[in-house]
Order: sequence, then C-alpha cells, then structure tokens
Amino acid sequence: DIRDSTGLTARLVEQGLNPASHFSMRFFDPINTVAEAYGGIKVFIEGDAVIFSFLEYDHSPQQWFSVARACGMARAMLDIIRASNRYSQQANLPLLETGIGICYRNDAPQYLFDGDRPIMISSAVAGADRRSSCAWQLREYLQDSPFQVEAVEMPDGHGQSVRQMYYNVNGVCLEPEAFAKLESEISLQSFTASVGGASHHFYRGEYPDTSGRRKQLLIREGRTGSWLDGVYSAGKQSSSPFYEVVADPGLLKKIGGEDIEA
Repeated sequence: DIRDSTGLTARLVEQGLNPASHFSMRFFDPINTVAEAYGGIKVFIEGDAVIFSFLEYDHSPQQWFSVARACGMARAMLDIIRASNRYSQQANLPLLETGIGICYRNDAPQYLFDGDRPIMISSAVAGADRRSSCAWQLREYLQDSPFQVEAVEMPDGHGQSVRQMYYNVNGVCLEPEAFAKLESEISLQSFTASVGGASHHFYRGEYPDTSGRRKQLLIREGRTGSWLDGVYSAGKQSSSPFYEVVADPGLLKKIGGEDIEA
C-alpha cells in the first residue's frame, strides 16, 4: 500500500517532474528487479496497492518456501523505499510511505481475465490489504513506537463483535496463518530481547531464495491491543498474537546481529 499517491503525484508535478518516470525509477523498476530472486509474481496494481503472489506447485516441494520468500521480498522492498527516500530527502522531494501485509491460503487461487491478463481472486488479497493499512486513529498514539506494526481490536459499539485495525508505517504485518506456514517451511529459533524498555518475543530463521542463497529472517510476535472510547491500550500476554517481519536496519542490528540481511 503506497500512501497518499495522489498528493505525492501533485507535489512532483509542482516541482516540474514527471511522476510516472519518478515512480518507475525509484519504486517499480527496482522492485521488479528483486522479485525474481524471491519468486514474486506481480498480480496487478490496484490504485495505491501493488499485489504480488508467491505460488507453490505440487511437483516441486523443494521450492515450498512461499511465506519465507514473501517476507524476504517485503524486506527488500522496504530497503528500496529507504534508498528512494534518502535520495528524495537530498533532492527536497516528497517521501514515500508504505505498508505491507502478507497472508497465506492453502488452496489454489482462482483467476478472472481482462483480455489476456489474468486477475487473481483470493481472500489472501483482501487480508493482506487490511494488514498493509494504517488506521489514522492510531498514528498519534503509536508514532513513537520502536516497531513499525501494531494490531488493535475495536468493539463495534453494539457488543456483538470487534473490528481489527492496524498501525503499519513502512512495516510488514504477517497474519497468524502465514506465520504457521512459515514455521513449517524453516526452523525458527525463539528468544526474547529488550526493546524500548520492555521484553519482546522474537523468532530467527534462515531460508533459501530462488537461487539457493541462504538468507535470514527476524520475526517479532506482538500482542493485539485495544481501542475503546478513543483510548489505546497495549496488548497483554493473554491477547491474541500478531506478527511483524522486522525490517528496520537499526533494530535488525540490535536484535538480529550483523548476519541478518535481506
């Protein structure tokens, strides 16, 4: 999810730049280049969203690393965005903000066709879209968080159900079903570490990209907080878990060690 693309486009035009060329050079082309290393297939671009699929096939079980590779590509995408923003900052251009969501489904997707162009139909798309979003209510409360992703439950006002909201600023939110699939793909080492004065639960693991190169992942397990009457409360140990693919270079170095790379 690319935030405020309309505003970004307007500001680029005001500065005499071609938005299509700028986005191609600083975002789309670099992402297309790294996709092959992770097995990512661009499904389509819808508004501000870019959607990739990572498929597994019955005849190639040695390549069943779809979630691990999706996590790796998500981190590579954020590295590209950080590099783009460093350039934009020097050139006094607007910065990119994104959010990434990763979902897994254990069934084959369906397809519609726009001419010869396939359009994938899967509930994973809608789930990833929700997790890539950032609720405006949470920004003020969580902008100083040491993490890029938080999950919050908000009652519907009738006591019947709750709605889940996400804080996701240049982060990667991994749904629990996708995390369970990741656990089946690679061996994960569980450990705790102190961040921001509190103890947090992490998982470290290693996976192969499509060329067989070994790469590392660091996953944080968070607990879903609550939002009631305009007040945010952090999650408790008994709250339902959510997962974040750690992508911040400073946090990776502090928690994961020097060997953690995309």
